[in-house]
Amino acid sequence: MLRSLARNFIFILFPVILAAIVILGKLNFEAAQTFGRWGERSIFESTFLLAKEKVIRVENEIIKTDNAFLQIVDPTNLNSACEKWTNGMQSNLVKAAVIFTAEDEIVQFFHHQLEADDAEATFRLLEDEIIPNTNYFDSLNQDKHYHWEIDKKDYLITTLSTQYEDQIYTALLLYDTGEIIGTLFPAVISDVGTDRVVNVEDGHGQRVFGDELGETGDFSVVMRFPSTLYKWKLQLAPVSAALYTEKAQNVAIGEWALLPGSFAIIVFGLFILAMVWVRERRLNKLKSEFISNTSHELKTPLALIRMFSELLAMKQVKDPDKISHYHQIILKETERLTALIDNVLDFSRIERGKNVYYFEELNPEEIVSAAIDIYRHRVEAIGASLTFSCTDIPTIRVDQDALTLVLLNLIDNAIKYATGTDVIGVEMYTRGKYLFLDVYDRGKGIPGSHLKRIFERFYRYKGPDEESNRQRGSGIGLSLVKHIARAHGGYVTVTSTPGVETRFSVRFPLQ
Repeated sequence: MLRSLARNFIFILFPVILAAIVILGKLNFEAAQTFGRWGERSIFESTFLLAKEKVIRVENEIIKTDNAFLQIVDPTNLNSACEKWTNGMQSNLVKAAVIFTAEDEIVQFFHHQLEADDAEATFRLLEDEIIPNTNYFDSLNQDKHYHWEIDKKDYLITTLSTQYEDQIYTALLLYDTGEIIGTLFPAVISDVGTDRVVNVEDGHGQRVFGDELGETGDFSVVMRFPSTLYKWKLQLAPVSAALYTEKAQNVAIGEWALLPGSFAIIVFGLFILAMVWVRERRLNKLKSEFISNTSHELKTPLALIRMFSELLAMKQVKDPDKISHYHQIILKETERLTALIDNVLDFSRIERGKNVYYFEELNPEEIVSAAIDIYRHRVEAIGASLTFSCTDIPTIRVDQDALTLVLLNLIDNAIKYATGTDVIGVEMYTRGKYLFLDVYDRGKGIPGSHLKRIFERFYRYKGPDEESNRQRGSGIGLSLVKHIARAHGGYVTVTSTPGVETRFSVRFPLQ
């Protein structure tokens, strides 16, 4: 009697204790998360302010140099400008300066300690490339900056135009970008402390100053120079951003440690929950991913069908060839959409154990050729070619829709994950008692540790590159291929040599 009461008491008390632990854990976790978010916000805001300060300082230094040079120019005495520039200006940032008329005639030329050949080359650059492309209206009575790339070299130019006695004179400063990188940036940008890293990239993403940022997550700040070096961008990031996340985790652990004796109960409760719920959660997650990924895959053909249907409905396309081409795209995307839906329906029937195939004596070459045409434009869209080769193929007993589904799944798989391939090939041949249907590509391949699992339902291999990881898929395509092959009395195999070739081979019995 007492034992029964004790057991009932435990069953009643355990959910209460477990609920209390869950609530307490949730509160502590939210507190730790809030602290983490505050820390992350503080990191980002301080990094943003520092980056902004560096950009403004570089801008101010250049504008300060502009003013120092340009305020010397006196329209009533242009000949004095070069003399004053030569005698009074100590800045190494300005490589050369000129004064020219509205007719692009140079009336004064100054350079900063250049050799004769360099001075001549600089003069020709100004005369032939830079001055003809400036517009004095843009800089009339106000400074104007140009950041140009000429012969794969960056140039920073400042102009100021002034009207005097019915003539417009323009003073132009040509900056030495090498001096900016070698002198100005180290003096102004480098002092970010030991806990941050900074660099500057040009318009092509090439680093011109500073170090690699490394792994900085969401804490890096990218900011362009607004008016001077506007094709370049400054990047700043903390090198110890991960410490703040670790600190938030330590706070969470510390909060748990404040509850003496709760650790054992938490572990026990989590163990019970893991035993009871782990399978259900896994299935729920797989179902959620399946629904999300399948919905995403259905959107692409639907979007294309709608777009080209609207074009045809509005009768904006008059060219008969284009109209025919659009009809073909709609037809192919409809067939692709049908294949995607068939995937889901077949998988649903397989799950219920009710999948039925209708075997007929058919020519597989005709089925494969028609299926290839459905995906040809998608393969060409990724810059690859879709090839098909076969020998004399006899008729076999096969379900036409199932064979089409096998091929479309294998080609679709190659399109998504064969990053960098120049060809997706389909081969069909006979060997012994089997008809072989192979699909191969020359992408990055699949590591051997994943080859045995890729035919599992919902399993999706995530490659080492971001492009592969961004691909969406239902995770049932290869599982269906395997099931269809077995239902026909055959089987499917895969071989992969990373960087050389990945080949899926489906075998169907000839009799």
